[in-house]
Amino acid sequence: MTTNRPYTDDDLRTEAARQLSAHRGHQHPNATLAAMLDAHIESTRTDTGDDGLTWDEALECRDLNTPATAIHTLIEGAADISEWAINLGADGLIPDAEHVDITHADVTGVRIHFAFHPGMPEELRASVIAAVHEDTAPDEADDEEEDEPVDSDSDVFDLISDIASRLRDATDSGEYHAVGLIYDLAMSRTTVAEARAELADIEFGHA
Repeated sequence: MTTNRPYTDDDLRTEAARQLSAHRGHQHPNATLAAMLDAHIESTRTDTGDDGLTWDEALECRDLNTPATAIHTLIEGAADISEWAINLGADGLIPDAEHVDITHADVTGVRIHFAFHPGMPEELRASVIAAVHEDTAPDEADDEEEDEPVDSDSDVFDLISDIASRLRDATDSGEYHAVGLIYDLAMSRTTVAEARAELADIEFGHA
């Protein structure tokens, strides 16, 4: 069978992962080519149980070098997760195919993988993955608030110093409120503008 490109990019990754698992350490490009010949191309499998086509069946000999080179490059560039693999196995955890990507400007900044105990129900696994998806999904409100000014550390420090200078002993509700403002500013729970507005309404018992 000869087609322009009877395999997907995912097929290249699948075969690279299969060979990485079977061949630890570096291997010669010719070994990559030889190892893939009788392996089935994942995307050619069917739901009816048909294993699909092998690389050797799908491509003429002269066309095998291109995917073989791509697969060998993926193998050579694979991240070293040996320690993770050892620890997962030692803890009896099984890696799951699902993962969550956190991206910015089309660049993957974080990727979260999952591994579960074999006894964990499928429903619970799905709920864990869904919860992580939800917690890491970009907030539409964040896009709307991107242009809002951000308080500088110096502005926050100056306001905290100003409030502190007005305090002697927190003996009335106003001064307790002021102490709370200092805490909220320090913990970024309020903005300088909001804190100044609240401060203006506080009456200090010693004033």
